Amino acid sequence: MKLSSFSLGSDLMLSNAGEVLLNQKKVKLLENIMVYGSISKAAKESGVTYKTAWGWIDKMNASSPRPLVQKISGGKDGGGTLVTAYAKELMNTYEEVEALHQKHLHALEDSFSHLQDEGASQLFAFSRLQARVKKISLKADKAIFVLGLSCGSEISAQAPISFVEVNAIDVGSNVNVLIESDTVSVSTSFEKEISSRNKLLVKVDEITVHEEDVLLTLSLCEDQYLTSRITYKSYEDMRIEVGDELTAIFKAYSVTLFLK
Repeated sequence: MKLSSFSLGSDLMLSNAGEVLLNQKKVKLLENIMVYGSISKAAKESGVTYKTAWGWIDKMNASSPRPLVQKISGGKDGGGTLVTAYAKELMNTYEEVEALHQKHLHALEDSFSHLQDEGASQLFAFSRLQARVKKISLKADKAIFVLGLSCGSEISAQAPISFVEVNAIDVGSNVNVLIESDTVSVSTSFEKEISSRNKLLVKVDEITVHEEDVLLTLSLCEDQYLTSRITYKSYEDMRIEVGDELTAIFKAYSVTLFLK
């Protein structure tokens, strides 16, 4: 099984007058100019064409308060290319800021840690329910729905406003609801502090063990079922058995809507 490890990446860009003055590739080019004193050699070491390198230099010089690169002519050894002191100061400051930038990106990676699913199986399942739209409210660029299930329960869902407009959805419209099993968690109690919009009382109808995962089939009412995929450890810890009453919990954005 392939393990996932998310990482955040970002090319820090310093712009002036709407033009990108410095980024990682341009800093590398300037460093290579300092090393080789030649645009053609610096371009080759930077992995860009001579034409591209000169294009970058022209734009950097044009968008900077002072030139970053100067051509030197004359002398017995011929001309050359100079990275100015102003450019070096910009580069040093850029590299300091880039180090801080990378440090913050690594810290932000933790925000995705709960989605890495390093032990996830390839088991995929979803619930398919029928519902009627009871209420639609608009918030920013999203439409928030209150949906009534045939058994009397209500669930919340959200979708782009364009989904409502394109499909002419209105109060009273019939919709199909898809909910991926991975997004449905279960609890042995109806906890008020749970922030999820959707908390439904269900009964365990079937338990399927698949390697380190357990798929629960949860009965809402006649012919209306949810499925939830949990870890085998969670299954053992909660001592779940067929017939147990549980609370199914899922976010509004986990609900996918489509027309009948």
